[in-house]
Amino acid sequence: MILYVDETETDDFFIVSGMLVESKEAVLLGYKQFKNRIKDYKISQQEKQSLFHEFKSVKIEKHHQKIKTKMMEEIAGIADCIIYSSYVKKDAKLYQDAKEDVYISLLTKIVTNIEEPIDVVFDAFNKKDFEKKIILSILPMANIEKIAPGDSVREPGLQFVDNICGAIRLRKSNKDEWGFFDIIAKIVKEV
Repeated sequence: MILYVDETETDDFFIVSGMLVESKEAVLLGYKQFKNRIKDYKISQQEKQSLFHEFKSVKIEKHHQKIKTKMMEEIAGIADCIIYSSYVKKDAKLYQDAKEDVYISLLTKIVTNIEEPIDVVFDAFNKKDFEKKIILSILPMANIEKIAPGDSVREPGLQFVDNICGAIRLRKSNKDEWGFFDIIAKIVKEV
């Protein structure tokens, strides 16, 4: 099993989400199916190149809701479950040291709620000391086989979990007017 992990924040919340899937192959197949479902979507060639390079949540939520809907449907079909945890911020600004501690705390909550052995792939921060701190904090846990940062451009699972984070962020902010969260709600668990 693989847990793909990403984070997002609002003025009120810091959220870490994990998408648990059977295998990398299942994600690659789901990603291919998703791209096939949207290949005839009417947008300019330049915008299509940018969008298809990396399906960033904030980009498709604002301008391509039909694409986001298709992605959420694909996620609902391939994910075993989605587990997320959130931190209620006391101030709108969460400073880097506190953010790192909160991230590790929320990720720990998620991982301890999974019984089977897992590999964890988290979205890279390009901050080597923090990535090392994450690995050293999570690796000793009993169900962890491997943990490593990943590049969201190269890892479709990270693009999927980025969009899951976006759906949860919209839901918690009462701004999910397109119902993205509802598509995955049956497999979502908050811890």
